[in-house]
Amino acid sequence: MRCERRPAAAARLIAAVSARFFGALAFALDLLPPRWRYGHARRVTTALFRASIRSVQETRRTGLDAPGPPLPESKAELTCAILCARLDVGGIGSVVEILALRLSAHGIRAIIVCDGDDDGTRARRLRERGVEVHAATDIRSAADALSRAQPDVIQLHYVAPPYLERVAIHSGVPVVAVLHNTEIHYSKERWREFSAQLSGLADAVAVSETVREFHSRHVPPELRSRIAVIPNGVPPHSTADAGQRTAARRMLGEALACDLEEDIVFLCLGRYDPQKNVAGTVASFLRALDEGCDGSVRLVFAGEPSDWVEFRRADAIRRAHLRGDRIHLLGNSDAGVLLDAADSFLMNSFFEGWPVAATEALAAGLPLLLSDSGGARELVARRPERSILVSNACGDPATVSDASVRAARRRSHHQSNSAALATAIEKTAFRLRDRRGEHDGIAAHDAGADGCIAEMVAAHAAALRAAAKRTSA
Repeated sequence: MRCERRPAAAARLIAAVSARFFGALAFALDLLPPRWRYGHARRVTTALFRASIRSVQETRRTGLDAPGPPLPESKAELTCAILCARLDVGGIGSVVEILALRLSAHGIRAIIVCDGDDDGTRARRLRERGVEVHAATDIRSAADALSRAQPDVIQLHYVAPPYLERVAIHSGVPVVAVLHNTEIHYSKERWREFSAQLSGLADAVAVSETVREFHSRHVPPELRSRIAVIPNGVPPHSTADAGQRTAARRMLGEALACDLEEDIVFLCLGRYDPQKNVAGTVASFLRALDEGCDGSVRLVFAGEPSDWVEFRRADAIRRAHLRGDRIHLLGNSDAGVLLDAADSFLMNSFFEGWPVAATEALAAGLPLLLSDSGGARELVARRPERSILVSNACGDPATVSDASVRAARRRSHHQSNSAALATAIEKTAFRLRDRRGEHDGIAAHDAGADGCIAEMVAAHAAALRAAAKRTSA
């Protein structure tokens, strides 16, 4: 078993037409106001284009996914209500889970009030560990949950729906806001509203320097010093030994119907969403193959399709190319297995807050290849000898906008960083191939970098304590 056959010319032609169709549809949808684009339009395209996607699943669970003992009984000095969006969506849910479980070590009892996510996987796991999770759907249910909790301080994660923002701001309880992203869709009115909220907050925390700089550009000068930076962390990932790596690569190979023995696997974990620039990443990887990159390289992208047009477009671009069989698009899969099977982590996003998946890859010992977006510079700086930062296809990551993303998406086949990304892919593949000869195979990852989880939790605990203390003084 080597791999599936390359597509015939007729199939590639049909795929090329499909790529143009989905490209045109993406351009049209980009012209809609964000509330239509992410609301009605996305529901319609999901109904029209949803399909089954292969995935890699494993029954064993590691890291945060593993069941753990109930939290130890301890005297909490403070109660913190964490207000957030749905827990099972994206890396933000992972950060919330980490904080809810580990703030207790700092004398802070955490409860969660989330948007309508009462029975998801993460909510059930947290309850098993003894963390209260309350689902809310509107202002009344959120206010009732806060009334029962009687928190000393609120941590508001700024991807929460507006009703949770309003409940937090008007609760009379000190609020520490956590800013998770470069909010390119905020209108001028929304920025004025945010500035008014920021002036009344106890503190604000950005998850990366890029996020802090982005928000600072949109608020009055006197408020900029109110935004501190606390990078996201992840639990340590035990580096796979030779047996675990072999098993993981066999499992991935079976899912892809390929023999991966001689291959170098680039992995990207993330949602199929315009933010992640999936179509541009696929096109740039194909460019690397066209320009003479080692023919044994593969790209595996795995995640949940939040935008089926983005998935369909990327898949059509892949299928239209003679070497498109070197790229694989998987559904939501077991991250631990994929990290164990991969040789390098690649992410070419237009904008990020702090990419949790890339942090997990670094902790697993993988070299990183990242576009310059939120958190990327900091992550590459942790392992500069093995990681590469390339320019952002939108330009300066601190000034990215809806318009610049829209323009970059129109030229997915020829983005401004495409040549640099293709070169970085080739350079990384060469390093890994060279290392394979010296160290008896690329199966042995280097020891991973620390996930910085202890520092993250301690910094959040300090911010929450300071906010509660200032208000009570």
